[in-house]
Amino acid sequence: MHKPYTVGLVGARGHVGREMMALIEASPDFELVMATSREHDGKMISAVFDMLKSDVIFEALTPDAVAARGCDILVLGLPNGLAAPYVEAIEANAPKTLLLDLSADYRHEPGWVFGLSDLLPHDIKDATRIANPGCYATAAILALYPLKDIISGGVSVFGVSGYSGAGTTPGPKNDPDRLRDNILPYGFSGHGHQTEISKTIGHPVRFMPHVASFFRGLITTVSVSLKPGVSLAEIEQLYQDAYADNPTVHLQEDPPELREVASTPNAIIGGMALDESTNMLALSCVHDNLLKGAASQAMDNLRLALDLSSA
Repeated sequence: MHKPYTVGLVGARGHVGREMMALIEASPDFELVMATSREHDGKMISAVFDMLKSDVIFEALTPDAVAARGCDILVLGLPNGLAAPYVEAIEANAPKTLLLDLSADYRHEPGWVFGLSDLLPHDIKDATRIANPGCYATAAILALYPLKDIISGGVSVFGVSGYSGAGTTPGPKNDPDRLRDNILPYGFSGHGHQTEISKTIGHPVRFMPHVASFFRGLITTVSVSLKPGVSLAEIEQLYQDAYADNPTVHLQEDPPELREVASTPNAIIGGMALDESTNMLALSCVHDNLLKGAASQAMDNLRLALDLSSA
C-alpha cells in the first residue's frame, strides 16, 4: 500500500470544506496536513467540528506560504473569484502539485480538466489541474447527457437547492427567516452553471435556479425537446447504457426525492415522462449538493487522477 497523499485544503471553514475534511479523514489514501481559515486561525479542527478527529490546526496563510508547504494535493474551497493567487503561487513554486478547484474559476480555462467523474473519467486520469463541476451543473448534466445526440430543440432546467449551497456568508439565500415557508428564485440571466451544462451537452440551455428552506440536497427537473420517433423504451436504454456500471448514479421509474440522497454520494434519476405528441421529455435528478455536487465528486476526481481504487 502506498503512503497516503498529503492534502492541503484552502478555505476549510465552509460546508463543503467540512465535508471534504470528513472524507479525507475516512480515506486511507489521503492525509490532511493543512487547512486554512482566517476565522478559525489557531484552532484545532476537531475543536471546531466535533464530528472530526483531526488534530491539524487551522491557519491563515498567504498563497506563497500555502505553496511552500509542499502538499501533494491542494484543494481550493474558496468563493468564486478568489482562487487565482493560490493557483499562481503553485504554478510558480510547486507546479507538480495536483490542484483541484471547487469554485467556478477554472471550469472553462485551458489546461484545466472539467472533473465530471461519472461521465468523463478518461479526461481526469493523470490530470494535475481539475475544476470540479458546479452542484446544479452536475445534476443537470447527469440528467441530460445520455440524450445529447437526440436533442432537437429547447432545453429547460428548473432547479431547487437547499440553502447550504449559498455558503456560510450571511445573505438572503441562506437567511432562515427569509426562507421560512418560502422559495427564492434567482440568477435567471447568465447563471454560471448554465454555461457548464450547455458546453457539456452541446446544446443551449435555459436554467432557472431557486433556493428553499431545507439545508442540504438539490433537485433539477429538465424538460427537453427530442428528435421525432424516439420511444420511451429507447430513451430508457440510453440511460441504462450510460450508467449501468456506475455505483453512485441510480435510475428509477418514480420521480426521485431529496430524502433518498441526503448525506450520500449518490444521484438518482427518475420520473421519466415522454409526451409523444410533442416529443417533449421530462425527468428529474436529485443529489446531495455538498457531496455528489461537491466533496464526494472531488474525492472521485482525485482518485481518478491518481489511478486509485474507488473504495
